[in-house]
Amino acid sequence: MKAQEYIKARGIEVTPLDNASVGRLSIDAEFKFAGKRGVVVSPKRGSVSDRYLSLLSNEGVSFVVAEGGSTLSFYEAPPKAGELHSVRALKPVKARLFPSQDVFEYLSTLLRQSVKKREAIDAVAANLLVARIANEEAGKEDAWACSIAGTVDDCSDLILSIKGKLKDADINNEGVLKLCAVLAGFRLKPATPEESAQLTDWVARASDDKKCIHGLPLALSPVFQSMGENANSISLVTSAVGAQFSILSGSGNGEVVLENGNQGLLSLLKLLYPEIAFIDDGYLESRHAKTKDVVVLVPPFGRSMQLKKGAELTSSFFKGEPVSKKYPGEYLYTIKAIEQCKPDGLIAVVLPEGILSGASHRAFRDWLLDSVQVLGIVSLPTGFCFSGTGIRCSILFMKKAKQIPADYSISMTELQQDDFDSDVIAATIETIKAAFNPEDRA
Repeated sequence: MKAQEYIKARGIEVTPLDNASVGRLSIDAEFKFAGKRGVVVSPKRGSVSDRYLSLLSNEGVSFVVAEGGSTLSFYEAPPKAGELHSVRALKPVKARLFPSQDVFEYLSTLLRQSVKKREAIDAVAANLLVARIANEEAGKEDAWACSIAGTVDDCSDLILSIKGKLKDADINNEGVLKLCAVLAGFRLKPATPEESAQLTDWVARASDDKKCIHGLPLALSPVFQSMGENANSISLVTSAVGAQFSILSGSGNGEVVLENGNQGLLSLLKLLYPEIAFIDDGYLESRHAKTKDVVVLVPPFGRSMQLKKGAELTSSFFKGEPVSKKYPGEYLYTIKAIEQCKPDGLIAVVLPEGILSGASHRAFRDWLLDSVQVLGIVSLPTGFCFSGTGIRCSILFMKKAKQIPADYSISMTELQQDDFDSDVIAATIETIKAAFNPEDRA
């Protein structure tokens, strides 16, 4: 992250400088913070030597932000006279802004450097947000202010609340304190549905574990918000967090089944969506699931599953098949979602590309076309579901029409990486919004 982007994200005005320096150290920009002078520098080795810190102090500089390498370095002068010394971030002030996307990306970098156990990154990210939001609500800032310059021992309670059940060998305490110090300068409690979506998106993308399914990209949040508009009842069944949670915005009658979720993640989601019911029993085995106006599904991928005794799936797809037969898990979850949806209700399912194109899945696709009206398919860029892999996913938008038209068109959109920064995604959103007409749900 660029130093000037961090400073701007804190709501501080930055003035770029030309040909300014102290000795051989060039000064890229300057800013005013807490009534004192601060500067941005770019030392060759990332950190600033004691000699240059002394020279900057003599020039009346009270804050230094240095960029170099993958992380930023911060220096601050004591309240009374004294030399600049290393801190973990600029100190917090009363007026805090919500983090920018650049800040979230920087936090992800710090998180990956701090957590050695890759599969635990999303849990630590969730713990961070839960602890920070809880402190904001309680008005207790001392623990987080301590992370700016305090020792690991000084901040032991804060570290413990964030690392949860992780062993000391799985986490870097100094790295965790740097994360806390950066977060201390921002407001984390969401004030809008969009901010809630940004928090879940960060948790979804914080990990680069190839085995971990990631949530849907933030750019698709308006699609799911539109699906939830005017819906009396909503069900979200998901094995990951991401933009799909935007469907819960403003819903007072929604439920979430978090498949394979951990308690830390569940704690965060309950904090962000206090009016939503969270169900921790298995979706397929749930016997009492009420029908819903809208069902959104992000199923576990790549599992071969057998119908369990308690599962109540009465679909015609299973007729004539032995009870002991195993099916792709995506089949079972999709069929359950369709059965749970009310007539003329809306369904969105995330599926791997192979299900929608592979020859071995043709019978399932034929059954889908006979059972629902397919409104549109949005194909996501490679790696959006599983980071760093060649796996490609698509979102299948459907209507459980009381009467499927004999002939109808299906909106087909293939998104590339660059499309999320262009008008293509906006056009896709409008297409889906138009297809999901709230009047059809009456």
